[in-house]
Amino acid sequence: MTSVDSLAREVARLRREVAEMRKGQRVAHGATVEDAAIEVRDDAGSLRAIVGQQGDGTTGIQVVNGPPPPEPTPPILTSVLGGVAASWDGLFANGAVIPLDWARVEVHAAAGGAFEPGPATLVTTIETAQGATVVVPTEAPVYVRLLARSTSGTPSVPSATSGPEGPAPVVSTELLDGIVTETKLAAEAVTAAKIKLGAVGADQLALGVGNLAPDPSFEGPRTAALIDGLPDWTLVTPGSDSPTALHVDCTAPATAWKNVELARLPVLPGERHYLALDYRVSADFDGAGAKVFFRYEDAAGAVTGWGVADEPPVLGGPWARVTAQVMAPPDTVVAVLVVEASEVTVGEAWFDNVEVRTLIAGGMVAAGTITATEIAALSVETGHLVAEAVSAEKIAAEAVTAEKIAALAVTTDKLDANSITAGKIAAGSVDATALAADAITGKVITGGEVNGAVVTGGQLRTAASGQRITLNEGNQNKFILYNAAGVAIGEISYRGLGLQGTSGAQIWLNPEATYPYLRFTNAALTNGAVINVVENTPGSANLGMNSGTFTGSGYTNMKWRTFLGEDFWAAERIRDNQQSIIIGGRQYLDATSASFGYVDTTGATTEAFIRCTPGVIMPRARVNIQPITGDANSTLFAQSGPGQTGNLLSLYNSTAGAYRMQVDLAGNTTVAGAINAGTANITGTLSAGNIATGTVTITPSAAHTPTSASVNFNVTGSTVRAYATAQTTVPGVRTPAGAFGVTGVGVSSITNNSMLVWVNRENTTATNIHWMVIGS
Repeated sequence: MTSVDSLAREVARLRREVAEMRKGQRVAHGATVEDAAIEVRDDAGSLRAIVGQQGDGTTGIQVVNGPPPPEPTPPILTSVLGGVAASWDGLFANGAVIPLDWARVEVHAAAGGAFEPGPATLVTTIETAQGATVVVPTEAPVYVRLLARSTSGTPSVPSATSGPEGPAPVVSTELLDGIVTETKLAAEAVTAAKIKLGAVGADQLALGVGNLAPDPSFEGPRTAALIDGLPDWTLVTPGSDSPTALHVDCTAPATAWKNVELARLPVLPGERHYLALDYRVSADFDGAGAKVFFRYEDAAGAVTGWGVADEPPVLGGPWARVTAQVMAPPDTVVAVLVVEASEVTVGEAWFDNVEVRTLIAGGMVAAGTITATEIAALSVETGHLVAEAVSAEKIAAEAVTAEKIAALAVTTDKLDANSITAGKIAAGSVDATALAADAITGKVITGGEVNGAVVTGGQLRTAASGQRITLNEGNQNKFILYNAAGVAIGEISYRGLGLQGTSGAQIWLNPEATYPYLRFTNAALTNGAVINVVENTPGSANLGMNSGTFTGSGYTNMKWRTFLGEDFWAAERIRDNQQSIIIGGRQYLDATSASFGYVDTTGATTEAFIRCTPGVIMPRARVNIQPITGDANSTLFAQSGPGQTGNLLSLYNSTAGAYRMQVDLAGNTTVAGAINAGTANITGTLSAGNIATGTVTITPSAAHTPTSASVNFNVTGSTVRAYATAQTTVPGVRTPAGAFGVTGVGVSSITNNSMLVWVNRENTTATNIHWMVIGS
């Protein structure tokens, strides 16, 4: 316990130090971010923006994972020549305030009123928050809806539908702006001579601007509607630096390709796009991969080709990102955006943060698309450059390096005063011999150097390689501990505390969930056990202990779980990804009952358990009692309690709704069915369906005269036997001995319901005759 307390205190101390270091961090004037990016996250840890180097090689500010904008107010429609004018007043439903990351409002139109906005219904956009009026070209009445988007591409809930409204009849030769559309122009009506030089560029084509994937982080109603009716697909939390991820259960009886179509985008042959996706798969995933791709189709819907972003999956690993640049083949008119778990039979896969950006469309190249990495070495020679075409402003910062300058080409007369600063001096080129005495004073030095106890920016490490500790390595706000082989074996970060042993096995304490959880993982990261706390209802803290998975009962992912819930405790053998399946021994305790036994919720085997409630034990199974060999005690023993008034034993047939046997406290036994026994000594009163007993008193009509009496009863059995005996002290005694005895007793006319009992004696004294009838 002392070591655990010490570890807890050490973690608490490190957290306080990290917090103080964060408060003290400042980026000095002129600091740079080199070949990296700054991530902006909200208070929940979700990624909201990337400032700097982007995933596709461009540089800028990219907003991601923004919340959905509010619903716009419905458009106001009026008829105009050749179409319908749609006006937006710049307001939002329920008086909602426009968010700071609002980008535009899309105008969607369709012939039917029950339509959902999509690429096929998009007509135009409104780019000003003050509202505007746009023209929807149409020759027939249409319905119109508005949809707002944020700068990260997240859509709002579509507005209410307006319409139908049709075009106004042509009453003059005047045409409104926007009425002449592409379909109204004759073939080759617009030629190069009709377009002003430089009028059409990348900006006019909107190339490379914005994420084309609708609901890229799967947080809006569009994704929920897409997977409605697909039982294998669900939305789960959390995602990859976002609140939500798309999840698929890959269980299938045969090899399957499980996918969802996210969008259908119009494209031209030769168009190039950038595709990206965050994904992860479970440890038992057996598929070829989790991917995002374009399925290219021609006008008839036939597949013309594929553009795929994927890589071999890391089983059970963390979130990873795949990227690719793809190009539409000839005859393509539509690119269908799809996420897929390929060639699977078991396991799970998660998807998040889909990204689709246009790189080249219609022969135009998006700004920033062609970088140095896109140009082959030596492909641009001086003979291809116009004289003075390359001026100082055309040269990117740091593009001219030392190896590009001839020896002694730069002399002092070519240098401006103060043009050589610290940032222009290579590391290690200035040593102690080149510094004047007192050249370095106690002023603050940023970028990773030390000023007293304050470090601002950069990275700290105890060594360049091998066994070391690093802080903020790769601009990641974390401590990392390396062993002598240079393998990371420990981490303290926002994700929690992680430790790795010499064997490669790992312990991970993660505080990022509602409650922290502790995971124990093997060196191969293929299996592990978890201790976690679950909040089933707000404010609850339910403790669970889960073993690693194993193969059993026909499943590859069974596990044992002990769970302390809200006023109950259970120990059971369950399936990891389908916890309603319980097969095996199980204990369950709550405030009013306890049960122990064998459970199979699939119904493949017979369950058997004992349930205890106040004062009652209820076995639910056939009871097979096997005493210890040589035990002199009773195999089954029941003892009445003080003041008990009920039976010692009751056997009840629930199907017939009747008792079949009862034994009271006095030992009197009632049996509803037949009793079959060889010999039996019976004390007390015996009542059974095939046995009747009784006593009849007969007064002989005269001495030495047999006299009968009829008795009635009701016994079961096909063969009925009767017995009678006289209650007398002088059986068989005859005159002149001085006593008048009974000389004979008999029975006749025996049926299941009656018989005659006979007596003969020396006198006419009334005699009690006891009788018994047994059916078999």
